[in-house]
Amino acid sequence: MSIISAFAGEGKMSVDKIVISIQGFWVFKEKPFFREQLRETDQKFPKEWFTGDCKSSRTNTDSITIMKKKIWITMLFALTSGFANEVEAGIAVSNAEPSKPNIILIMADDLGYGDLGCYGSKFNSTPHIDRMAEQGVRLMDFHAASWCAPSRCGLMTGFQANRRGLNLAKRITVAEMLRNDDYSTALIGKWHLGMTKGLHPLDQGFDYWFGTKGSNDWDGPNPIIYDAFKNAPESAWKTPLYKDRERLGICPQSQFTKRYTRETVRLIKRHKDKPFFIYLAHNMPHVPVFASDAFKGKSRNGVYGDVLMELDWSIGKIIDALKETGIDKKTLVVFMSDNGPWTMFQEFGGVANPLKGEKGTGWEGGGRVPCIFYWPDKISPSVNEDLIVNTDLYATLASFAGVKVQDGEAIDSHDISNLLLSGASSSRKKHIYFHHQPMAWRNGDYKIHFQTSDRIRNPETGAMEGKVVQDPPLLFDISRDIQESKNIASEYPDIVQRMTGEFNNAIEALNNGGIYD
Repeated sequence: MSIISAFAGEGKMSVDKIVISIQGFWVFKEKPFFREQLRETDQKFPKEWFTGDCKSSRTNTDSITIMKKKIWITMLFALTSGFANEVEAGIAVSNAEPSKPNIILIMADDLGYGDLGCYGSKFNSTPHIDRMAEQGVRLMDFHAASWCAPSRCGLMTGFQANRRGLNLAKRITVAEMLRNDDYSTALIGKWHLGMTKGLHPLDQGFDYWFGTKGSNDWDGPNPIIYDAFKNAPESAWKTPLYKDRERLGICPQSQFTKRYTRETVRLIKRHKDKPFFIYLAHNMPHVPVFASDAFKGKSRNGVYGDVLMELDWSIGKIIDALKETGIDKKTLVVFMSDNGPWTMFQEFGGVANPLKGEKGTGWEGGGRVPCIFYWPDKISPSVNEDLIVNTDLYATLASFAGVKVQDGEAIDSHDISNLLLSGASSSRKKHIYFHHQPMAWRNGDYKIHFQTSDRIRNPETGAMEGKVVQDPPLLFDISRDIQESKNIASEYPDIVQRMTGEFNNAIEALNNGGIYD
């Protein structure tokens, strides 16, 4: 069995060194240097993610370094057993499979709870995602913040985004956590968490970024109204693509999914021999929705259905790439949405069936979203109905990677790895719903609303709409009334009183750095 893979060359190696543990002993290993990637001229895709092989150059100036390495390896040979037979230049060459799983986190934008076949859709064709759900764990009570940026902040940090004083630049993101544990990290797609110094993806733990700084409707017709999405041509939106810190140019809306998929598959094939974390954050199906020519007019559900067919194709290509490279059983794939659908845009938005509400609201349809975990031979197929929140991904991915979450980080994250691996119950019982302000509170089967809204904008004018204060608050038993249609507050005043106190305590905890669940 090989013990260590190390490199002695210069020019393609950094001078930094890291320490790794092997069978209880310590040895230094040089860390590959991440260089600027080349681009293909037609699509401007980087040609290489990492530098190529690093060969030893045995010059006189290297003699001391190589002698030190020989000493380290000799010590290991003297103290351990089961060594590799192949040794070159005093360095054992490793053929061992990495013990850490690769992680691919795929996020759709504004995908509704009822948009996928595996979540009950009769209109959209999503066979690849449905197969992934059939072979993995499908979460039925999975929640995120009901708006784009807060949802992504919670996912990246393990903190509720409405915590007072939360500073993303000072937090250790999931990408930073994994990169610190020798993962290679890449963001493909939408960031939406800031571009200034300290907030840029490359400042938040990603080695590489190819995507957009925010939503695909930012650089187009204003105000954001239904008629714009109905009548404006694709060329009306001029959303730029970025590669690392370089602005590449305008990307046609219909090309986002195809380009992101090509880039993700390329990275999988290029980097199959070392643990990687890829965060693929699609722009679709956020409005405006456009499909590429191969999918245009192919679905039974108009352009929105076409876009979902293309997203489903993307999932299929990624799973195929994992199988072709032989790493499908070493790779955890998670598919989810950032929040609920924007139903106010009618045929250009998704549906939350059977839930009430849309993105930006405190109803279940605003933040309860599809989520599927897929890991062949590791996660057994099942359907789970426990309460889980997207902040829980942080602690869960740390557990799978064998990384300890640092004290004070990700305090709103619950580790659900045992739930996924063995069917254990979720430790989470409570959840707070918010859009700018706290709106509702959940404890177990009961949910109480203190503010409500049916939509966030007027589709004809684009104007933001206000919230309605509910006094007395509304109470629902969502285990029996998932549509939140029967207010039972008058029947259970004791539950209303108890949950009102819990809600106020949760807000105080969020304002003062405490734990609310």
